[in-house]
Amino acid sequence: MSTKKEFTAYTPDELRELYQENPALFDQLADQALKNACRARTPEKTLKLQQMQWSMTMQMRRASSNLGRMHIMENIFYTQVYGKNGQLEQLVDSCNTLLRAIGKKQQIMGKEEEESVKLRRV
Repeated sequence: MSTKKEFTAYTPDELRELYQENPALFDQLADQALKNACRARTPEKTLKLQQMQWSMTMQMRRASSNLGRMHIMENIFYTQVYGKNGQLEQLVDSCNTLLRAIGKKQQIMGKEEEESVKLRRV
C-alpha cells in the first residue's frame, strides 16, 4: 500500500491506515497534494493560492479537535462567499454592471442593500 506515490491514489480507508502506520509518509504525500493543488496558470495566481493555503493552515492549527477544524473551515468558507467583498458580492456587482451595460434600470440588490431598503420602508 505504501508504494503509491500520489495522495489521490489512496482510498479514505487506506489514508486512515497510512496515517496510523506511517504518519511521515502521510504528511509528505499531503504536502505534495497541497503543492499540486496550488498550481495555477500564472506565477501570480499560484502565489495567491499558496498564500490562501498558508492562511488556512495557520488558522486550522489553532483548533484543538477535528470539530474545531471543521468550524474554522466553515467560517473561512462563509467569509469568502458571503463576507464583505466576498464572491457573492462580486457576482452581484458583475451582474449589475452587465445590466447597466444593456440598459436595464432594475438592478440586483445585495443583502446589505435589501436590508437598507426594508428599513426605509418602515
